[in-house]
Amino acid sequence: MLTKLIGNNTVKEVFITSSPFLLSLSNSQIPQEECRLSLEESDGFFCEYDQDWSRRKSLHCSQNEKNHVSNKRSSFFLDNWEPTIHCAFEQRLGISHGGKWACDIHKLQTNNSQIPLIYSFGSNGDFSFEEAVKDILPNSEIHTFDKNLYTCPNEICTFHQAILGNGKKKGSKSLKRIINELHHHKRRIDILKVDIEGSEFDLFDDLFDSTKSTAESTNLPSSQSMPYIHQIFVEIHLPWNSGDEESHRAHNFFELFRHNNYSIFHKEANLVDCRSVFEYAFIRLNPTFFIDSSSSKN
Repeated sequence: MLTKLIGNNTVKEVFITSSPFLLSLSNSQIPQEECRLSLEESDGFFCEYDQDWSRRKSLHCSQNEKNHVSNKRSSFFLDNWEPTIHCAFEQRLGISHGGKWACDIHKLQTNNSQIPLIYSFGSNGDFSFEEAVKDILPNSEIHTFDKNLYTCPNEICTFHQAILGNGKKKGSKSLKRIINELHHHKRRIDILKVDIEGSEFDLFDDLFDSTKSTAESTNLPSSQSMPYIHQIFVEIHLPWNSGDEESHRAHNFFELFRHNNYSIFHKEANLVDCRSVFEYAFIRLNPTFFIDSSSSKN
């Protein structure tokens, strides 16, 4: 629902009810009736002509149906889980093993109603990602976590020593616990980067499971009971010599993201160990994007 329009049929500043983003589109010449669909279904992040957005949805739906094909471990990443949506201005942040691909990150500076909040899990002493983010988003607040002790570059980020996981194993901390400890439970996390060497399964199992439990106890949809995390970059570890049963666990991992309104926008092999490790990037969209996808036409 559009609640604020300025100008003659030109979207210049729009706030969508329940949307986390405040759009500043002063240079846009897209008539508001042609931009409405993408604004609503991206929680205010994308503004595209309805025809183009409908095509996006059609492509998403087509690829989505092909994303769970095989349980064969030897070809898991080859057969399954390709991107279903694409960003006009994807950008790599950081270098080498620490670099990640982000979706239209410049919008977080111009379209944001709050200071951009970034979490980076598993730095291993490499702060090139954080430095790249700070260069583009100088006002951003960046929190970096690792099980070992490191020091953030000056005025780049705040470092926290912690073992990340489900909060139940080996003294690990869950994401929800960290959010509460930092008093960020009422804020949006714009980017969550996760590279924690296999513990990503426990981390997100706990996050989405606790989200479901909270939703059930409060009678809220799960999308309203969890912190709004807009983009998630995660390195997924699936040991090459594991059996096909590990493929089932990986499929469940991706299904969790899909169930919680995330689409894949980037996928790449980690060339250090391309048989066992892949990099994925997800973006959160409004639930209506997924509900309507099946009826979208090209």
